[in-house]
Amino acid sequence: MEVIVDHVRFEEKLIVESLKNNSVNVVLTNLRLDPLSWMEVDGDIELSLIRPVSMYRSVYSACMRESMNIETVNNSYSILVSGDKVLTISKLKMAKIPFPETYVAFSGEAVLKAGQEIGFPLVDKPPIGSWGRLVTLVKDFYVLKSIIEHREMMPSQNTRTHILQRYVKDSRKDIRVLTLSNQVIGAVARRPRNGEWRSNVALGAQVEPYKVDSELEEITLKVAETIGGEFLAVDVFQEDERYLVNEVNGVPEFKGFMSATKINVPEILTKYIKTRVKN
Repeated sequence: MEVIVDHVRFEEKLIVESLKNNSVNVVLTNLRLDPLSWMEVDGDIELSLIRPVSMYRSVYSACMRESMNIETVNNSYSILVSGDKVLTISKLKMAKIPFPETYVAFSGEAVLKAGQEIGFPLVDKPPIGSWGRLVTLVKDFYVLKSIIEHREMMPSQNTRTHILQRYVKDSRKDIRVLTLSNQVIGAVARRPRNGEWRSNVALGAQVEPYKVDSELEEITLKVAETIGGEFLAVDVFQEDERYLVNEVNGVPEFKGFMSATKINVPEILTKYIKTRVKN
């Protein structure tokens, strides 16, 4: 089998180590060094585990392998949909999965109108991005106008597109649930450290185990089915005793998850992969 990366993070090191320790032949393709083509790949590859940090690199590499009848985890469709928040929320809406009140705005005028509709505070973020980058807690119109001015100077249409979301009352804590093959691996609650409001582990959030109840399990598995991925992280808020889905990650990191839960994610992933490949 093949593991495709662009940066070898903690997670990828553990995954490759686990696969090799369990007698799985691994080809490591590093997109920073190795080009991809639609010609025959080296070795007898049945499955590619897609692990680039870049969403587009993940989608492109998965799509190319699929065109060669190589199975991918995750597949290109689920990585694309989960990697673009507009696509994610659209699929959640179709499946009647609850999420916070959200608007998409393509111009400064539309951003201000959305701000009036939602009220303050609100959260502003681009459709594509991770680790909390360009995600801003907006407390008033003055801050929102500044964000518009700054984002209009950016060259990408993605970064000039605004997703504006109602600030969930308890959004200083979110819940990350890991799923694999329509089963819940486990969940953690993430809380930002002092001086930070975002709950990303990459920004130093504190992580603790979270007990998955039947409602959270049901909504998470429904998200996984809707997105169509096998190995996903689903980020959820809890407000007024109900769950609201915030985001989905199609190439999930799990360093903080493992530290808090002591669940060996690479071993679970390896066992699953071994059911899918011959060697």
